[in-house]
Amino acid sequence: MGIFGSLFGKSGNSGKGGFSYILELAKLLTDNETVRANLKSALDNPDKYFSENEWRYAERGVVVGKTDRKTLYWLALVDELAEGGIVFEVDYKCELEEFLGALERLNNYGLIESAVGSLDLPEDGDVEVWGEELNRALGEKAFVCCIDIDSDSYPLVIVSGDVLEKIQKLAGDNDRKIENL
Repeated sequence: MGIFGSLFGKSGNSGKGGFSYILELAKLLTDNETVRANLKSALDNPDKYFSENEWRYAERGVVVGKTDRKTLYWLALVDELAEGGIVFEVDYKCELEEFLGALERLNNYGLIESAVGSLDLPEDGDVEVWGEELNRALGEKAFVCCIDIDSDSYPLVIVSGDVLEKIQKLAGDNDRKIENL
């Protein structure tokens, strides 16, 4: 870490310290020990993790050797959360039934279940329209969010109101976004 990193509390982009926010986000989003252990493994031995999971990156059109570590760690977070049932990805042009089905698959679905049942979402809407309506109906008790991976897919996650601000700040402090829809 350089002198400016020391002065301003930011680690460089190499080594565990620079990417420890990935594990912090995972801890805020899940108590799933497997997800946390896998991400800790990625932080402790990134070359091994990236190599063993190269197929995941390839499915996204990402080449491990040609992609910066910041992106690789961010995608590792999304993929590990998906494996643990915390995230489910939908395409930007999915149908309402797919969107609702994705939400039902998430571990935190109970946080939003009553609001989903009480809404009449428009069939001709899209992920953002449905998410906005759902979040409005939840009254800031919980949120349907999207982890921005610079893609046309929406990795959806459900969080409680008290977690939203924390994860958004942590992501934002590291030039990433988690947005409530």
